[in-house]
Amino acid sequence: MEYIQNEAFERRDYQRISLETQVIIKPVDNDSIIFGWIEDISNGGFKVRIDIALKFNDVFHKGDMVIFMTDEGFFGLKGRGEISWISTKGNEAGIKFSVLGNYGGESLKDFLKMCL
Repeated sequence: MEYIQNEAFERRDYQRISLETQVIIKPVDNDSIIFGWIEDISNGGFKVRIDIALKFNDVFHKGDMVIFMTDEGFFGLKGRGEISWISTKGNEAGIKFSVLGNYGGESLKDFLKMCL
């Protein structure tokens, strides 16, 4: 089991940093809004968990484009991304960045540099 985890880690394009910050996610094509928690983040995207009765895949599907925004003073992110995977077990999903606002991109770069 440990070998599989290490192998999966080596296949990642970016090193992930654990993080617990609230995020608002909205599908590009409708008016739904979901509040979730970013669990980890990298230069390529983030893993999000939602704590609601709905399943993540009741609102979103793999390949959907979303708009996201955090509201943390020290770490503000705003941008667009694509749902790259969905876990039905943990009500989690992966969001791959496609566009980050200038401030968000710089904020993320500084944050990751500080943590690595």
